[in-house]
Amino acid sequence: MKFISSTLTALLLGCMAFPALGEGLDTTAVDGLDEQALIIEEDDLEVVDIQDDALSEESDELIMEEDGVIVEDAADIAYNDSASLQDTGFSVGLDKVQLEAGHLTKSGAEANTSNYLHMAFSARWDSGAAWEAQLAGRIDGYYQSGRQDPDRTQLDYGESFIRYRGEDIRFTVGTQKIIWGRIDELPPTDRLSVVDLSRFNLDDHQDRRRAAPAVRLEYFSEAGKFDAVWLPEFREAKLPGRKSIWSLVNQQKGELLGMEPTPAMSAIIRGSRFTDDEPHGDAGGGVRYSHSKSSFDYALTAQHVRQSTPYYELVSLGRFKARYPRSWVVGGDAGFEALDAAWSFEAAWLSDIPVTKTDVSYTTVEGVSWAAGVEFHPGDGDTRVNLQLIGTNLIDAPRVLDRTEIYTLNGAVDIPFAHERWRVNTRFFFGLDKKDVYINPELAYIGWEPHEVYLAAHYFTGSDGTLGGYHQDHSLLTLGWRAKF
Repeated sequence: MKFISSTLTALLLGCMAFPALGEGLDTTAVDGLDEQALIIEEDDLEVVDIQDDALSEESDELIMEEDGVIVEDAADIAYNDSASLQDTGFSVGLDKVQLEAGHLTKSGAEANTSNYLHMAFSARWDSGAAWEAQLAGRIDGYYQSGRQDPDRTQLDYGESFIRYRGEDIRFTVGTQKIIWGRIDELPPTDRLSVVDLSRFNLDDHQDRRRAAPAVRLEYFSEAGKFDAVWLPEFREAKLPGRKSIWSLVNQQKGELLGMEPTPAMSAIIRGSRFTDDEPHGDAGGGVRYSHSKSSFDYALTAQHVRQSTPYYELVSLGRFKARYPRSWVVGGDAGFEALDAAWSFEAAWLSDIPVTKTDVSYTTVEGVSWAAGVEFHPGDGDTRVNLQLIGTNLIDAPRVLDRTEIYTLNGAVDIPFAHERWRVNTRFFFGLDKKDVYINPELAYIGWEPHEVYLAAHYFTGSDGTLGGYHQDHSLLTLGWRAKF
């Protein structure tokens, strides 16, 4: 905690020097979920939240990507107009800082505290015409105390690319975040992105993604946008350390995240060795067409891609090996406004979902992932409510240790008050087929822009084989500070 206190003091002093360096932020569009458009006014900066390829009435929420400023490519914003908003020249600065101290509340937890340090920084150049470039990085520190204390401080790249902007095309080469889909949490068609599992689900969806090498071509028309992406090099999900409480494998209890434990399998897990070797070669690619020139917005996608999250196969007694199967993904999403609310729907068919049969052999099966959501402001006030029904169904699956059907109700309630100087936000998911609970209330002081001070809780509980059940000993209280420049 001395480290946390001293670092917080240093960063509070340092943040006063960095806002000036953030002038001239890159506002180039990068497609993604819950991303935003920066509109440069004469004397101030207005941030407008835009759903993926669709404007909504709820476009007042500020969401910034950790590795740079992200602008949604909604067809309602002309591409040439968005390109004309670029600041020319060179800028360098600190984009985001977060410092968090967490105390675990359950006596059965493998740790007493779980603390976090994050800094994202970038240098940007814009020619004011056809070319722009960005070099970005991040530092993450994970500090855990108790019976297991796997402290780690890591340096990673962010979105670092060279981009050409034409009259109606954009071509980008470099490390990028590609987040497709419309649903705020677990979008079914978001399969090209690299998942960040280093803190499980403590952060919002857009903060649980990492940049990866990509070649991207975007074509803009009056009616919509065509997007083609190739991932020339596979990058696995960002995983926590094996001794971290957020690890996908709990060898003390003999559990794998997402798999219902049996006495035999638990015994094997406790005494086994796990390897996470990445496969060589490309990660695949995909195309997406989105249409946003009517009251009914939609998008269609086809992808052939490796999943970034590992699935552990028992290859021999005492040894598990990570598998990253390739799968065809065909799906789409749609959205419209009705009854004073924004409605969204999304679904995807996957050809190869990894599973473990009851004889502990590995195979893949077909499956469908789907979601439906609604977002509204009760009484036309400042309170924002977002509800999502999400399901996963395996098709013709044999007898497996994995769950063949998963149904959850996810959502968030955001309530600003005291002249919008304070905010209460609660994220949650509830399992509908099995007991599976996660609740994340947060109280934040937001009147000291761009800084926020927050107090939050993360509560987990659930049945065996569920996410809440796997982490039911890891409920925690957190106190933190974050700033986005």
